[in-house]
Amino acid sequence: MSLFLFLEGQLPDSKGRYLQDILNFSDYEIENTHDFIQWVFPLAEASRSNFTAPVLEKFEIEEIRSSNVAKINIIYASQWYLSFLKRQNHWIRDYDHNHLRITRVIKSLRLLVSNETADSFYDDIKHQLRDHIYNINEKAVRFWNNA
Repeated sequence: MSLFLFLEGQLPDSKGRYLQDILNFSDYEIENTHDFIQWVFPLAEASRSNFTAPVLEKFEIEEIRSSNVAKINIIYASQWYLSFLKRQNHWIRDYDHNHLRITRVIKSLRLLVSNETADSFYDDIKHQLRDHIYNINEKAVRFWNNA
């Protein structure tokens, strides 16, 4: 398994899906497939909701951070996911699994791309929510702020 090669589009994930396959998901697939997010936005910590999810090793973080292709793909994927959130509004409520996904995206962008890119994604989320941020659980917003 290589998260680096997956993010470069060269190898599939554990289910045989390439990054481009995931980025071609319909809104229904994005919402109802729960094992892609850890591949597209990996972290160096284990997922609490998917125990088989990959975890970044230190050398992989360095590989990804030094690869323009991988970073561009992560940035593109974050915009793809943001577009999904903009097309939907069911996640703007007290609790939704997309809140955890948003935290993961922010953390992954910060770890693998840059603080500026992570902050920009979060700013876009806040802009999307505007006055509806009060519909989101305080704990989720705290996680976003600390990501």
